[in-house]
Amino acid sequence: MTSGNYAALFISALALAISVYGVLERRNAARRAERLRLAALIAELDGLHFEQLSPPDGVALRDFVDTINSRRGLLCAQVLNLLPQFRKEIISSELRVLAYALSRAGYPDEANRIWMNAVDMAVKESMPLALFARRGYAYFLFNAGRTTEGRTMMRTAVDALTDTDDGLVMKIETLRFWSIEELDASPGDTTAADDLLDEARELACRVAAPRRRKHAYQLLGASEPESPGEPTGTGPQGPH
Repeated sequence: MTSGNYAALFISALALAISVYGVLERRNAARRAERLRLAALIAELDGLHFEQLSPPDGVALRDFVDTINSRRGLLCAQVLNLLPQFRKEIISSELRVLAYALSRAGYPDEANRIWMNAVDMAVKESMPLALFARRGYAYFLFNAGRTTEGRTMMRTAVDALTDTDDGLVMKIETLRFWSIEELDASPGDTTAADDLLDEARELACRVAAPRRRKHAYQLLGASEPESPGEPTGTGPQGPH
């Protein structure tokens, strides 16, 4: 083979390599664009939660909520269409937003599935994210009338936390929120809520750092006692 033939072969191979690289780069660029689109859709869903808190003047509340939920439904459909492409890249906080939006838009089965996925993923991420996912799923279960399952999920959320000061404060906050769900689940019966608040007060006494202990009592709507005692005291919903 002459030097000219080698040169032609080299040029052909180089052109092929550049062509393949170009195809792969275009695919990667398209994938990045789709991931950005997915993130934007989820951010828009999250924004609807806050938009619903401030209905405009002159618009009937029911009509406003229906409009918000219709927008949720459309956005959820687009997110669900993109989701299979990014199963390894999606994070639990994004799934929480999607699950909440699905439940508000009237798709309880899909919402339940996504909530379960969010919990499974969050457990692998961090303790706070696992807490947020479990607590959000518990809210969903309570709202769906699945009270026993909601209690189980709340208890799992509490028991999974550590007994460090930060862990104790998160337990107290969760018990307080849980007590509100119990009041809503059993109007007129405060027994379960009172028991949860008693448990939270006991935990507050165990917080070592003075500033964190003060914050723990503030979560319960109480002032820190000067000596061991039983302060009186008595939460929020959304994807967080």
